[in-house]
Amino acid sequence: MTEYLQIGDEKKARRLVLLGAMEEGGKVRLPYLEAAYFAEKGEIEGSAEEFLSLAEKADPLAPEKYLVLKHLRNAGFIVRVGESADLLRVYKKGIRVGEDRTMYLIRVLRKNDTPDLRGDLKIAGKMRKELVYAFVGEKIEFVKVMRVNFE
Repeated sequence: MTEYLQIGDEKKARRLVLLGAMEEGGKVRLPYLEAAYFAEKGEIEGSAEEFLSLAEKADPLAPEKYLVLKHLRNAGFIVRVGESADLLRVYKKGIRVGEDRTMYLIRVLRKNDTPDLRGDLKIAGKMRKELVYAFVGEKIEFVKVMRVNFE
């Protein structure tokens, strides 16, 4: 379950929406991983470490997910934390939230973790997204996975 920081300040909320945050009913709800990123960039008050610590209480992979989120956002992608917080959703470069659907689902793993290929491919297939694994070690390695059907 993802925990959120609610942004009520209308001006700040509009700015965050322009930067890729999701708006619901005129308010912005930021998952703690996204709040950490925006805090590090000076867009919201608080410290990235504080928000990351809050995220880590619910998700032991939060530090690795944060590194992937930060890497992709710095490369110009909009990244959203999924409702279950297990997967990151990534939009095509240059697309804003709400303009198009997400293109990729990213499962973040530690360097030597073994992914559940069958389960993850099933989820990606149902959602009609491309599946990417992000293996986090000294650097981040992205591996795109797809199912091929020879029928």
